[in-house]
Formats: sequence, C-alpha cells, structure tokens
Amino acid sequence: MKYLFAAFMSMIVLACSDTSTRQPVVQVEPRDHTFIIRARGELIASESITIRLPDDVLMSFNIAWMVPEYSEVSRGEVIIRFDDSEVLSSREYSILEVATQDLHLETHSRNSAVARTMIDHEASRVDEEKDIAQNFVEVDPRLFSRNEIIDKLGDLDFLEVQDTYFTWQAETHDQRSGAERHRISASRDASQSKLDKQNSALAVIELTSPADGTFVYARTPWGQKLSRGQRAFAGRPVGMLPLRGKVRARIFVPEVDAIGLEVGLDVVMRLDSDVGREFTARVSTVSPVATPRHREDPQKYFVVEADFDEVDADLMRVGSNLTAVITTATINDAFLLPQQAVFFEEDASFVYVLDGSAQVAREVNLGHRSPTLVEVTSGLTSGELVSVAPEGGNS
Repeated sequence: MKYLFAAFMSMIVLACSDTSTRQPVVQVEPRDHTFIIRARGELIASESITIRLPDDVLMSFNIAWMVPEYSEVSRGEVIIRFDDSEVLSSREYSILEVATQDLHLETHSRNSAVARTMIDHEASRVDEEKDIAQNFVEVDPRLFSRNEIIDKLGDLDFLEVQDTYFTWQAETHDQRSGAERHRISASRDASQSKLDKQNSALAVIELTSPADGTFVYARTPWGQKLSRGQRAFAGRPVGMLPLRGKVRARIFVPEVDAIGLEVGLDVVMRLDSDVGREFTARVSTVSPVATPRHREDPQKYFVVEADFDEVDADLMRVGSNLTAVITTATINDAFLLPQQAVFFEEDASFVYVLDGSAQVAREVNLGHRSPTLVEVTSGLTSGELVSVAPEGGNS
C-alpha cells in the first residue's frame, strides 16, 4: 500500500510540473491492488477450563497472591490466595455475637421460668384460699354472725378476681416470653448465618488448580487482566486452563483502520515467538462497536477473532503476541484514487476532473476503500486527470 501511495504522489508531482495545470492531479489508470489491514493481537484459548469463585460464597475477596501468568501448574497446586484478614476480623465479631445471643437466650429462659413459677405459686395460693372461703360461707348461720358471713362472701369475690388475674397473667407471660425468645433466636440465627458464610469463605481462601495445564489470568468486565490487589467476586472467573492446541487469534484493529472488516476474510499471521513462519486463518467474529483496550487509553479498537487453518500446539501458546495482515479485498484493473481526491455531499460522492484548465465536478460510484485509497467503480475513464484539491481549496 505504501508503494502504491508513493506512486500516486510521484504522479502528483509530475502533474504539478505541467505548466498547463499548475495543480496536484492524479492520472486515472487501471491497476491491480490488494487492500489489507495490519494490526497486533494475541493468542487466546478457544476451549479452556474456567476457574472461578463458587457461587454459594456470597462474598468478595481481595487478591493477595497469584501464581505468575502462563505458569505450568499441576492438579491441586495453589494458584490464587486471597486476603483473609477482613474475613477473620468479621468472623471474630460473629463468634462473639453468637455467644452473646446464646447467653441472652439462656438468661431469658431462666428468668421466664422463675417468673412463671411465681405466677403458678400465687395461683395455687388463691385456689387454696378460695376452697377455705367457700367452706366458711356454707356453715350454719346460727354459729356465725351475719356480718362475719358478709365479710367472707366479699373475700370470696376478691379471690375470684385474683384467680382470673393470675390466669390472665400466666397466659400473657407465655405469649411475651415466647415472642422475646423468638426475637433472640432470630437474632442468633442471623449471626450464625454470617458465621457460616465466613467459615465457608475461609474454606476457599486458597484456590487450587483443577487439572494440569498453563494458568492464564481472567479479565475484568473492563477488559483488564486480574492482578494482585484487585477484587474477585463470587461466581466470576479468576483464571482458566486452556486446553492444549485449542487456540484462536484475537486481533485489535484501530478504529481508523477498520474499513471493510467482515466475517470470512483471510488473515496471515506471524507469531513474535517465531517470525519466520506464517499461519493462515479466517475471521470468525468482529465486534459490533469499537472500544478502548484499557480505561486509561482513549484509543478505540475493533476486536477481531480468527480461527487458524492449522494449529501448532507446541508453538502456539495462549498469551503469545502476533502481527496480523487481514486482506479485505483484492481487485484487478481497477481505478484507484487517494482518499483526499474524493469529496462527499449528502449521499453523493464526486471528484474534480480536469477539462483543459478547468475543474469539472463529476459524480462517481465507489467500491473498496482503505484509510488512504478508494476504488472508483464507475464515472471515470482511463487517462483522465483528477484533481486532488479543487480550485480555491474547497472540499
């Protein structure tokens, strides 16, 4: 592409030397050309074993240590260790809460039993006094005066009221005691639940490899790889073990160069680990929008994934960097112009063709494009001169 563009510039210079035009122009001639996009990328796993925090551990952890990325690990080997200081501190407080609630529950049960015994004792005393009072009222009136009998009848009514009161007090005591017991138990269960969660968290404070393989860090939702000090959440991947030979290419195409990208395009790649070999592939996916690779880098890229025609399992390892050349189109006997020679107005595209010393605007149809060149499919004939800049410098 660079050589073709240089040829265009030489034609422009030659045209400028013509005293009849005195302006930069390009002569239209049919030529062959291949539109390509060069970009950097890396190898990623197409199939892998995902390592993640268990879903039932409803906590997040700070990563304290990770085995170096791309390390060869064995089954059962520790690969990630989380910071347990926060969990241990919370666990100590939860243990204290559970012990305190157990003490409250025991104290409440003892106090409730004492209070209920006192109520039952008073109720029994009233029942006995009622029996005595009833027997005294039913005696021969000839043996007791009328006033004594009336007094005893009043005592009996009072005892009936007391009996009703203590019966009510026993019932309400049971209700109040049961409600308070349920409240303390609920608080104790909540504390126990927190303690159980913390105990389960401590059980996964170290993650081990589920199989032999090469450990690769997982990425955050923002595209950054996990690292020490970042936070890991339940259910989210923290790493993976790629399966041997199951790789594909992930290519980052700058937004400004991403012209003509589509699924099915041919790709030729060279790995940085062996630049002497070429590998062919085909584009399998193209991201719908361009996004930054890193939050601190504003440049946007389209993410392209490509599947290899042939995989070298010994050479191709996840994380290896590569250079990719994507062929977007190959054309023969086509008219090509620099991008700056084509102008647009609403939905129409046109160029300025030289007619003698005058510039005449002519509508053209366009085909394949690149950041520097554009194919004109109709509207021009071979040998015509096209101005790169219209008269007056208007665009």
